[in-house]
Amino acid sequence: GVFLKAGGVLALSGGDLKISILAWLVGGIIMISSGFCFAVFATKITKYNGVIDYVEASTNKRVGYHLAWLVTTFYYPIVASIVSLFAGSYFFKLVGLNIGLTDWQNFLFAFIILVLFVALNYLSPILSSKFQVSATVIKLIPIGIIAIAGLFASFIVGKEFGIINAFTNPAKGFEVNFGEAVKKTAFAYEGWVCATSINAELKNSKKNLSKALTFGTIAILAFYVIYYIGLSAFLGNGGTILADANAPIVVFESIMGKVGGAFFTFFIMVSCLGTVNGVSISCCRGMYTMSCRGQGIMPEKFSKLGKNESVSLPSCIYGFCCMVLMLLVWYLAMHNVWIFGYLGSMDEIVCAIIYGVYITMYVYIMRNFKDESVVRRYIMPVIAIIGSLFFVICGTGLYQLIADGKTDSLKSFGVFMILFIILMIPSLFFYKKDGKEIITAS
Repeated sequence: GVFLKAGGVLALSGGDLKISILAWLVGGIIMISSGFCFAVFATKITKYNGVIDYVEASTNKRVGYHLAWLVTTFYYPIVASIVSLFAGSYFFKLVGLNIGLTDWQNFLFAFIILVLFVALNYLSPILSSKFQVSATVIKLIPIGIIAIAGLFASFIVGKEFGIINAFTNPAKGFEVNFGEAVKKTAFAYEGWVCATSINAELKNSKKNLSKALTFGTIAILAFYVIYYIGLSAFLGNGGTILADANAPIVVFESIMGKVGGAFFTFFIMVSCLGTVNGVSISCCRGMYTMSCRGQGIMPEKFSKLGKNESVSLPSCIYGFCCMVLMLLVWYLAMHNVWIFGYLGSMDEIVCAIIYGVYITMYVYIMRNFKDESVVRRYIMPVIAIIGSLFFVICGTGLYQLIADGKTDSLKSFGVFMILFIILMIPSLFFYKKDGKEIITAS
């Protein structure tokens, strides 16, 4: 997220680094407060799929089921498909081919990436998990280098650059659209939720998942903000906006030449692949977790594990089909085909909708977790509720309409809701009031 959204957030902040950092901080507070509340739930509940279990406990089985359908059919596939496209664009840049994000060759490459990761998740979940850890470490290396080197940018690339210059010289010609900026930062932090989808597979998950969610989200905020300042220190605010998703590559080229640019391109590509892998893990388990509750399409079949006794093959196939479908929707959106042209920010919109559902969890904590401290029971949930509400208002376009009088985001939300309704209608026919939990077997 931070690699792909940096330039866009700065442009939507009027080219002003101070406003853009505020947007990153607001998005970070939303993430940290939400992660903290998830951590509280993680100490109480361990079943099939963290976030679904938490929402189900906070509301009822029907709401939990529809959220499971939403994240399996919409959220995970939307994120996996768009990030696979970015991974492909960085791959072609690395090998020197002039193939961009929206070219059909890149969509074909993204399709192949999805095939490979679904196969990896089914055939070797352990290898998939190890790759995930490696990709996370690789991602932190370039972020750390830019963050540290940004402190000395004025010495490396000239006195007209540096941290002081970045804070005092906004880029010219850009209008502030704070609602859109926050929408992008809140989504850029997203990904931590996926960790809860494997809570049943973690050792001592009540302790370890809680720690990961609490300290991990704080570390992410710190890394992202320092890295972001480093970008503007090296390139200036105008240069960061102009370079957009290629900004970190340009920075490495200024430090280490073309070799440095290729070095970072490889790192960011691996980072994207790690995200695709992580989201694919969650997507492939989506229908399985529904089936374990006796819900969804043919639960007796989707709940059966494969030979590795870790993943359900029918569930993997369903998740893969959803990802390919969203890859097609992205193609139509990026090529402005009919009303699909309004879906360019559907990744951020669906994320905002889900955060609206999370509010039920935060209210549940305040009502029921009487053994928790004031901070854990009241203060953090209230912050999470306020943050989630603000994200929802930005995601729907209402903030942009009220604050700036702009309707583009509202139109995008309206078109997205058409797609949302079409793909959520089938879920109504597969909900079973008397659904019973199924004990999985290979």
